[in-house]
Amino acid sequence: MREQIALITGGAKGIGRACAEAFLESGARVSLISRSSSELESTAKELLKVYPGKVFSHSGDISNQETVSSWFDQTRKALGEPTLLINNAGIFINKSVQEQSLEEWEKVVRINLTGSFLCAQEFFKLAKDSSVPRAIVNISSLAGIRGTEKFPGLSSYVASKFGVVGLTEALAVEGKALGILVNCIAPGAVDTEMLRQAIPGMKAKATPKDIAKIVLFLCDENKSAVVTGSTIEIFSNL
Repeated sequence: MREQIALITGGAKGIGRACAEAFLESGARVSLISRSSSELESTAKELLKVYPGKVFSHSGDISNQETVSSWFDQTRKALGEPTLLINNAGIFINKSVQEQSLEEWEKVVRINLTGSFLCAQEFFKLAKDSSVPRAIVNISSLAGIRGTEKFPGLSSYVASKFGVVGLTEALAVEGKALGILVNCIAPGAVDTEMLRQAIPGMKAKATPKDIAKIVLFLCDENKSAVVTGSTIEIFSNL
């Protein structure tokens, strides 16, 4: 992974930070984006102490096209041309269907789904040379998988995560000609702050580091070069 440059959305904490640490440990450079500027700044400083010159951070909202374009441009100047994209950023709003406003619904969909599309779109624009191995890993959820248990109050989150799975399959088809592998991970309960807020009291066996290991595998062309368009479901509590 020494020549790889990974873009990671939602990189300030949880799965995003764990992915950053895993890539850095493998020799890659990482660029992080998060809406939480204070948490992002703290994470970047901590990582730079261990991996000087290998971390770039940019505060912003990935549902904004100009923000995404700026992040990509600044990453290229700071680290070089990105070869990996981890679409990890996500939010939820816990309200029943009848209580949730249109603005709240659209906010969740914009960040969880539209943000992933915008980042993938910019990433695809870089792929002018198909000989350069590239990969995208989208983070969905078991909430976005047919037949799994759903929880009340999370309709916008569930719908957006189903969308991420569908987006993955569509991107994988278009990515073949460009040498881009596109896959998805759909974790169940993972021990993160987001889970504790969404479903208080739920115990999680899986950790962010566990998910990061799978992300790393899907980005390693020597291990997963024949895998694209797949969604890996993580039933971690079974």
